[in-house]
Amino acid sequence: MRQVHVIEAGTVPRPVIVVGETITVLAGGDLSKPFEVHIQEGVQGGGPPPHFHPWDEAFYVVEGEVEVTVEGQSTTVSAGGYVHIPGGAIHAYKNISGTAKMIGVVSDSRGGQLFTALDRLKVPEDLPRILEIAESFGVTFLAPKPSP
Repeated sequence: MRQVHVIEAGTVPRPVIVVGETITVLAGGDLSKPFEVHIQEGVQGGGPPPHFHPWDEAFYVVEGEVEVTVEGQSTTVSAGGYVHIPGGAIHAYKNISGTAKMIGVVSDSRGGQLFTALDRLKVPEDLPRILEIAESFGVTFLAPKPSP
């Protein structure tokens, strides 16, 4: 059941580390259907490779600059900028400033669940497990799969 969800200052949930990005799931799962809210922070060069999933996703850049590529079209989004990515669209982002911070909103609880499941896994040593977990949540990465 949906309900009022308040996070008081000082009680923000513990962030997860997803391949170098720090992600705090502020509102996720059944608490906030039909959307989730995340804070995503990373360093220069960070961000996921091209991928797609069935849910919509949007980013509001709070600090820094992020290069967002959707269906082969790249755009630099600076602090104060926003991008919406429809479900099923192939997309990626890369932090191009020293650090970047975004507020992410997704239209499916699998986003936060995926981030939590990937917490602290590393590339390249955990790549097969990362790809397996991603696939179980409906995410397909277009990066080459490692050979067995």
